[in-house]
Amino acid sequence: ILYTLGQLSDEGHVYAGEEQLVKTAGQLLEAGETAIRDTLAGMLQAEDLILDKDAIYLPPFYHAECGTSRRLRDLAESTGRSLFDGLFDPSSLTAETGIEYDEVQLAAIRQAVTSKVMVLTGGPGTGKTTTTQGIIAALKKAGLRVLLAAPTGRAAKRMSEATGMEAKTIHRLLEVEWDKHDRPQFSRNARNPLDAQAVILDELSMVDITLFSSFLEALPIGCRLVMVGDSDQLPPVGAGNVLHDMIASGIIPVVELTEVFRQAME
Repeated sequence: ILYTLGQLSDEGHVYAGEEQLVKTAGQLLEAGETAIRDTLAGMLQAEDLILDKDAIYLPPFYHAECGTSRRLRDLAESTGRSLFDGLFDPSSLTAETGIEYDEVQLAAIRQAVTSKVMVLTGGPGTGKTTTTQGIIAALKKAGLRVLLAAPTGRAAKRMSEATGMEAKTIHRLLEVEWDKHDRPQFSRNARNPLDAQAVILDELSMVDITLFSSFLEALPIGCRLVMVGDSDQLPPVGAGNVLHDMIASGIIPVVELTEVFRQAME
């Protein structure tokens, strides 16, 4: 049964429904349904697995998912929302960035200085990078210490080149060390949070639930979080579909860029 849930997590699933699990385990193990159901009941009683309504989880995924939603709520509800007293005009940032922003991009920058947590999404060429530059300029104008992160070395390099600031992979930002089983142990966590007042996380569509949970644990309460990604991209290799689920929840402010600038320029 653990193997079956492991196989399902390799396909991206955080949990399995009971009937799905019994059926899949039966096919994989060529075992009888009664034996599987009896074993499953014993594992739930021993808390080797966790049942939430009709969803059956491996404990690490359950704690990662619950921890993620709790941490996002705590960050979103922490004090000190708007960074600027009175009306802030993001178009004043054009002088600093050299970029003319359209109305939706200006709305995204406004959202970043008035919300503690937000998502910026849009397809290729819609101006996510230029909007991110405006958000960084606004956060710096407010005097915040801003850190940049991305899930892969290539994405971090692209982010660095686009913004002129150092961007680190999530693993490097959290100061990872690998144990003898090749599992990540992060030096930055709830007891030793990052020294940041705002973090911008790019390419969120590539981040799975366990890495995202560890990332959120390392953010100090009061930190602002701007998450950038294209929800139409393929989900991450690991379990979970973090960006898609956050947008679908309707709880976190989302600004979606739709106008394709890259093709218009060409």
